[in-house]
Amino acid sequence: MNLARRTDILIKNAALRAGLGVGVLSIALGGVGFLIAAFFLWLRVHLGDAPAAAITGGVLLAMALLTGLVGSAILRRVRRRQPSLMAELGGTFGLASRMIVVLVRRDPKKAMVISVLVGAVAEYLFGEKKR
Repeated sequence: MNLARRTDILIKNAALRAGLGVGVLSIALGGVGFLIAAFFLWLRVHLGDAPAAAITGGVLLAMALLTGLVGSAILRRVRRRQPSLMAELGGTFGLASRMIVVLVRRDPKKAMVISVLVGAVAEYLFGEKKR
């Protein structure tokens, strides 16, 4: 199986999983909303309107705080050290130099064209600029 087909399959699978995740999350949030409404109605019968609303709001704030604390703890554990930009840039330059070596070995005439291009890019990037 070639790379383009594998990439296509991976993208379709990722889109399908994301769509299913959004659907499941929507249904779960709807269910939580109904449970909160039922909790409020049950409290309203026993305590009255204002205390039931205050207690329901307090419970929701406590749930949000707990979710935030658990989520931040999970993210702290999952977070890995990111590689430095210079390391990635060095890897990219290494790959480019290997590709240039392969091209030059196949056709030595390309060495002249590549050297002219690299010289032009170097002059553009590091040459003196007129102001």
